[in-house]
Amino acid sequence: MEKRVVCAQRLEDADVAVIGGGTAGCFAAIAAAASGARTVLIEKNAALGGTITTGGVNFPGLFYAWGQQIIDGPCWRVIQEVAQLGGAVIPDMNQPIKTHWKMQIRLNPFLYEQAVYRMCREYQVKIRLHSMLAGATETETGAEMLLAEKDGLKLLSARRVIDATGDANLVSMLGYPVEKSESLQPATLAAWLAGYSPEVLQKESLLPMLKKAEAEGKLPLWMTGEKAYGILEKGWTDFHISCPENADSSAGKTLLEQDARAQIEKYLSCVRQLPGLEKIFVSHFAGECGVRETVRIQGEYQITRQDYISGRRLEDAVCYAFYPVDLHVPQGVFPEQLQPGIVPSVPYRALIPKNSRFLLACGRCISSDTQANSALRVQATCMAEGQAAGCAAALAARMDCDMVRLPYADLCAQLKNIGAIIPA
Repeated sequence: MEKRVVCAQRLEDADVAVIGGGTAGCFAAIAAAASGARTVLIEKNAALGGTITTGGVNFPGLFYAWGQQIIDGPCWRVIQEVAQLGGAVIPDMNQPIKTHWKMQIRLNPFLYEQAVYRMCREYQVKIRLHSMLAGATETETGAEMLLAEKDGLKLLSARRVIDATGDANLVSMLGYPVEKSESLQPATLAAWLAGYSPEVLQKESLLPMLKKAEAEGKLPLWMTGEKAYGILEKGWTDFHISCPENADSSAGKTLLEQDARAQIEKYLSCVRQLPGLEKIFVSHFAGECGVRETVRIQGEYQITRQDYISGRRLEDAVCYAFYPVDLHVPQGVFPEQLQPGIVPSVPYRALIPKNSRFLLACGRCISSDTQANSALRVQATCMAEGQAAGCAAALAARMDCDMVRLPYADLCAQLKNIGAIIPA
């Protein structure tokens, strides 16, 4: 029998390659290209934007703290463009921190994605959708990555690389250590419900029935009768799904996606027994689960809870962050609010996998402990981290220096050049 050798087609080399076109990766690529680097953006899905477009979490925050804007640059320009097109609801940014969710911006996902594409074209970012990282190795001058695409395997070499996968997949493939919390935070699959009229629900009659269903184990795990009724009022699901320990892998994500859909169906099967809900169904749902936590890199610096809640300003801070410590557990969420005037920040070293030369990571996998990470993983902060990583990678490629040796003053100057805000 004839043997066939599978060969990989070599792509044009890049100065900067960004793996993952989600919340952080889009702006890492844009910032790198805006800084003069030949940039390639690799995304496994059919759309850029990550949780905003494919995860159903189209309400990023927070860009303001205590009435002052703390995150600017390309990410804010995109949101302003969407707002001008009528696709963004920007609330009063002077809301009390205890109602932080009211400060989140509601975006039209389609208009947001199109605005991201336009900015990528403006800065000549080369985008490759339906492309997944299949392997990686470091070279003397950068890294070489094997990509699995619809038409076969591709090889991409880049002088500097940014892991924006959320799961530190590139970091792990290159052999740098990652860590996990003892218990991972649950995930959520957003699904929108139809077939009933929320405005005519009778809480006084339905709630006792749902509490009885809870007692009998007919509702999904950890769901209370109150939560089950709240979903009916909102018309969409946001309950917690157990996150498997290997959710950073395809096998783990497969289990998670299947379980999430099964739990939603269990919920529907239960509420269909109630009056007025006999025809309830899922009208549409997010393309993938919203995963809050898998792994975190071991970086040159680890951001701790104390760093975060104290607002400690490290000497290499590259962006602000603003959100309560927001640790999700199966039974609910119990935010730890920041004290008045406190605005945390992210140091550049938290983006550098320890002992790496050509590699950065941005997004929810940055170097941080469990508590700090529960606040740092939110979308606006991930965008700002991405912008910092993109500028850093472009400068390091131009200067031909290791990531850890990049002059901080030069990085700050380039961040200011693209309109980002540097912690004072």
